[in-house]
Amino acid sequence: MARLQRVFIDTSELFPFTIMDVLLTLSEDFLFTWVWTDELLDEWEEVIVREGKRTPESAASVAGAVRTHFSGYRIDPAVYRDKITDDLSPDPDDRIHAAAAIYGGADVLLTRNPKHLRTKPVLAAGVKVITSDEFLCALFTHRRQGVVESLTCAADTKKNPAMTPEELAKKIATAGAPQFGERVRTHLARRLDPQT
Repeated sequence: MARLQRVFIDTSELFPFTIMDVLLTLSEDFLFTWVWTDELLDEWEEVIVREGKRTPESAASVAGAVRTHFSGYRIDPAVYRDKITDDLSPDPDDRIHAAAAIYGGADVLLTRNPKHLRTKPVLAAGVKVITSDEFLCALFTHRRQGVVESLTCAADTKKNPAMTPEELAKKIATAGAPQFGERVRTHLARRLDPQT
């Protein structure tokens, strides 16, 4: 079996939580490997609390769960913290993420701000800089059965409120991955009714 893609997800793509949830679910189901840093999770906690999307306790609980369940994929700070340079990004806050992606061996960097991270050093290192929607569409193209099974199981676990796979796909579409959500929804509709 081919090595799974190593994917670094910028904080901008971990909002809203629906997108973070679907990415973590697909990674848990071994469709790709999510690599992360302490700075990334600290930034996510700070922003999601500041934006009023979660309480400090809830945010800390999510970050703690990530640190536990994905502990094997944490990028060691020693490999990137002393390699942060101005040319990594025009945004000083993004430079540490670019360094982590490059020196942490990421294949893909997901961001909603590609102009800040699609820089010469990042691209020269062979890191592909795209949005979550683009990444999820490509994943759906190449690993369709795995993606559908993973999302179907994820929908089955939703209890408050209960959710069908089609409803989850619609939620994903409105949360920031419109093309992916629509492709999944269309696929599910065809599976239920081959005439559509």
